[in-house]
Amino acid sequence: MDLTALANSIQWWHWVVLGIVLMISELFIPTFFIFWFGISAVITGLIAALLPLAFAVQLLCWAILSVILVFAWFRFFKQPDRTKSGLSREAFIGQRGMIIKDVSEMSKGEIRFQHPILGSDRWPVISDDTIKTGDKAVITDIIGQMLKVSRSQ
Repeated sequence: MDLTALANSIQWWHWVVLGIVLMISELFIPTFFIFWFGISAVITGLIAALLPLAFAVQLLCWAILSVILVFAWFRFFKQPDRTKSGLSREAFIGQRGMIIKDVSEMSKGEIRFQHPILGSDRWPVISDDTIKTGDKAVITDIIGQMLKVSRSQ
């Protein structure tokens, strides 16, 4: 059997089955990338069921739909990283949080942020001042794995 005969023997439901197989394979390869190729294959199968298209046109339709859906996923639907990890320390200076464990010159404390900072919403802190639990504090420096804070105005 040559390739031309094989291409001519492809039916619309072959695209639907391929699409379902690709979407199911996403369960085993959790990248949420193959899923869009599966959706494109199902849509191509439905178009091929309604319109008599040559295999080359079906393949082109699948490729164009795949590119559009993958682009739309990355552009519009994928949520950005809200942890800000990987940014420079200047991006975090001035962030405010609430002290959840007292901090003073002689003892480390702990702070909690409303949104994660560098991947966590709780951080050990040091301070030149005494700041009590429940008080607001602001980041003034990042020293290794610890934040330096001062009382928030």
